[in-house]
Amino acid sequence: MKCSVCSSEMNDKYCSKCGQYYKGGRINFITFLGDLFDSVFSLEKSFFRNIRIGLSQPKTLVLNYWNGFRKYYYSPGKFFTIASLFLVLHYSIANDFLGLVVTSNISSQFVILLSNILLLTFSSFLLYIQFKKNFFEHLILNIYNVSLWIIIFFPISVILSLTVNNNPIEQYFYIPFHILIIIWNSKAFELTKAKRFLFVTINLLMFYGTLLFIVYKFGEF
Repeated sequence: MKCSVCSSEMNDKYCSKCGQYYKGGRINFITFLGDLFDSVFSLEKSFFRNIRIGLSQPKTLVLNYWNGFRKYYYSPGKFFTIASLFLVLHYSIANDFLGLVVTSNISSQFVILLSNILLLTFSSFLLYIQFKKNFFEHLILNIYNVSLWIIIFFPISVILSLTVNNNPIEQYFYIPFHILIIIWNSKAFELTKAKRFLFVTINLLMFYGTLLFIVYKFGEF
């Protein structure tokens, strides 16, 4: 059998020259669903592998991208897309994320994602300025970590939305959500334990100070 891409002889399911995968067989409902899930979420292995690496080795994903390497790990854009899909799914079930209510307009459902990324990018850019990373490198860092923790907190928020009819209770989970993002941001930099604690504390104060100022000036989201 010859590969349909490069015309090389295929002796296995993968082409030894271009890497194309051959599945074989007629398309049916099972193969259709499998290919759909694989193309959107890469659930076979890469989705869960990237989530695991993002949780256990957050520095690996960020540094790999900062240093110009692509394709092996998920890009920040793919993390952002998956987090957006999780939010769309969430808002089809409930109109809030961890007690934070946004309007029912589909475009406004991404306010929580974009606002968190931008606010955290500004605060980390100012705080870690000594490491000489530009604004866009900090943007990449925060796209990775905000998207990662939205995916992780998705089932928690859904369960709270369905079982707790009280926004203030849900909003208590918003604090650990941000603390974890800010801690994971700090792990991209070489810091002693004391400095990490100090930087995380300052970052939290900067972020929530800015957030409270915006809420005071312009009202709630």
